[in-house]
Amino acid sequence: MTRRWAAWLLASACAGCHGGGPLLHPAHALRPGTVSFGGGLSGEMVLAGATTAPPDASGGPTEGAARRKLSEIAVAPGVAPWASARVGIEGDNEAGLTYTGRALRLDGRHAFPIGEAALSVGLGASALFAGGPGSEGSDVLGAGLDVPVLLGFRSDADLYALWFGPRLGLELLGGEVRLPAAGAAAPGPLVDASGQHLRVGFVLGVRGGFRHVHVALEATATYHHAEGEIAGVPVALDQGTVVPGGGLTVTF
Repeated sequence: MTRRWAAWLLASACAGCHGGGPLLHPAHALRPGTVSFGGGLSGEMVLAGATTAPPDASGGPTEGAARRKLSEIAVAPGVAPWASARVGIEGDNEAGLTYTGRALRLDGRHAFPIGEAALSVGLGASALFAGGPGSEGSDVLGAGLDVPVLLGFRSDADLYALWFGPRLGLELLGGEVRLPAAGAAAPGPLVDASGQHLRVGFVLGVRGGFRHVHVALEATATYHHAEGEIAGVPVALDQGTVVPGGGLTVTF
């Protein structure tokens, strides 16, 4: 059983094509000079607008197959690793670097104290790897920006913290994917793919722990709109997902 779990975790870490990308940090910024490291997992689950690929009598690629491939490279449902490093900066600021299987994200944010609470406004820039090991030879890269706005509360001794708020994101993607013909036994040839992906989500997270070690849990409900062109076929989709995530963080 232990070997089975280890193999599953290794496969998730090496997939490189899925991604939920949770934040897993509270609204309050770290104290200046304080550093935090974290690791965990996330999963992107499609709840509305799931795509299908109905058969095509001509044997060629179908519009449904193109929409499904667009979902795979833009929304990227599945399980992914989460690893993060963050540092506190003077003036209630914070910077971080996060790996989420599908993306490498660099971000900065400023926290506005509001009594015992805090309002955090951030900006993240991501390099996207929508194709890689486990994606059947697809090679899709891209770039993205996201803006999380969090309102949060925490206890005096930082035993627990709660945060929530909207998170907006925009991504541009381009490259090549494999789009197999319906009914074909072997994978199809590589075809050109491009797309844009807009997402609007709402984040809810909680963290608990003692002194330097905390466990964080977070869920994000997200609406996705993606459109683009795959193998010369214009495609668009709208999906609703939930991204649960969790991780262990160490601060010093």
